[in-house]
Amino acid sequence: MKFYWGGAQGNEAKVLKKIKIGQLHGGTFAPTDFQNRYPDSNLYGLPFFFETLEEIDYVRNRFDPILQAGFADLGFRTFGFAGGGFAYILSKQPVSSFADLKGKKIWLPQGDLISYEVMKALQLSPVPLPLTDVLTGLQTGLIDIVTIPPVVALALQWHTRVKYLTQIPVLYAMGFIAINERVFKKLQAEDQQIVSEVLTRIYANVNAASRAEGQNAIEALLGVGIQNVTPDPSAFEHIRRSISDTIRNLADQGRFSRQLLDQMQAYVDAYRSQHQSSAQQAPSDGTR
Repeated sequence: MKFYWGGAQGNEAKVLKKIKIGQLHGGTFAPTDFQNRYPDSNLYGLPFFFETLEEIDYVRNRFDPILQAGFADLGFRTFGFAGGGFAYILSKQPVSSFADLKGKKIWLPQGDLISYEVMKALQLSPVPLPLTDVLTGLQTGLIDIVTIPPVVALALQWHTRVKYLTQIPVLYAMGFIAINERVFKKLQAEDQQIVSEVLTRIYANVNAASRAEGQNAIEALLGVGIQNVTPDPSAFEHIRRSISDTIRNLADQGRFSRQLLDQMQAYVDAYRSQHQSSAQQAPSDGTR
């Protein structure tokens, strides 16, 4: 199977085109890379949808197979998803409320159409750029704010051009490897089994390690002088309400499945209800 690492074959859109014509057999991707072909793949990345990693675990245990089935329908074999943790706000000026976002040039991954529509509905100023152009954009003032998992910010050196970290979870990031199913089936049956077992194990291990890596990355950012901003959660409540309405409007317009959105929301609601009930039933200190 033909794979090239490190962006040697161009950006993800070019890689997908080369897979289609048989020049490449697979690649590593983020859900936004499939926005046009499989918009439901980006449901985990809806802005301000999740609040904790624990509720993401609860949802993913039930929802990952649904998303993998969607990739199979497209003709891609996947082997699980590697969570990248929450993306947080990294900025040149402190961001502690929705008002601090107004008038700022906010980076958006090129191709993330859902987040673009959400930001426009909030009357914010998105600047779509590929990953390769973000550092230059920060250096030149083309963008003021990025929203990214801290581990990625460190790896790409974006932290050298920002001063503040706002620790409010904006969206959940993940990645995966996808192989053309036709090519995969040309392997001998025993080789298919080996590849599946190895890649599934690797992605499970990466996913399990990502939580600790994310926390270590936050500590590393603070250690090099990035200042922590901890806003009152209610400061972003306006965004949560507005985004919820916008997301449902987009689903009703057919931008992604309303049925899957409602199903995922039901899982989130079930998790929050269970844990709210547990918290209410737990005895307070000194009752025993």
